[in-house]
Amino acid sequence: MLSRGELYVVATHIGNLGDITLRALEVLKSVDFVICEEYKMGSKLLNQYQIRKPLEQLNEHNEDTRTLHLLQRIQGGESAALISDAGTPLFADPGQQLVWQCHQQGLTVVPVPGASSIMAALMGSGIITDGFLFYGFLPANKDERRSALRRLPDGFDIIFLEAPYRLPQFLRDMKKNLGKNRHAVVAYKLTQPEEKFFWGTLEEIDIMTEGLAKGEFVFILKKSDFQKKRR
Repeated sequence: MLSRGELYVVATHIGNLGDITLRALEVLKSVDFVICEEYKMGSKLLNQYQIRKPLEQLNEHNEDTRTLHLLQRIQGGESAALISDAGTPLFADPGQQLVWQCHQQGLTVVPVPGASSIMAALMGSGIITDGFLFYGFLPANKDERRSALRRLPDGFDIIFLEAPYRLPQFLRDMKKNLGKNRHAVVAYKLTQPEEKFFWGTLEEIDIMTEGLAKGEFVFILKKSDFQKKRR
């Protein structure tokens, strides 16, 4: 039995339906309503597990205006589950304002951990690292993107996310600004039958992924001294 007036931040699967946790399903079945990025994806997720709950939409386009409404519902005693389109919420996803406001108002926020594309990429990459940075999405603006790439720190492996259809352009931007010999890993369609890891230099990965079908991916840029250590 869930407590009233709480926000549950719930991780769902990232591709393989078996990766959602029993606790996540229990929470989704028990809350008063579910907060999702897009109605289509939220409905699809709930339907997959025969869960019937009202949906509230919260995304980058309405976050500023919808946060107060959702906060008021939780303050009024309703329990809510916040999900993203896939995986663990709040990593380059909307919802940070709502979580922050719940804390400010003394409301309980409960994380329900589970699948994460970031962790899955690191687990399967073979990278041995004592530290990494999560960057998320690069700026869309060409000049801002170039500036961001040239200001990346050198001493860490860095994890990026990008739209599924942008892998070729993403690699071109990386090569142009960081050099074709920088090493990286692309984790492609994680947890799905087509799952694959591409290891190599930016030039090698660009060749290996040429003509690759559109699909979700996580990109890990190796620290700049990686090649020197390999010699």
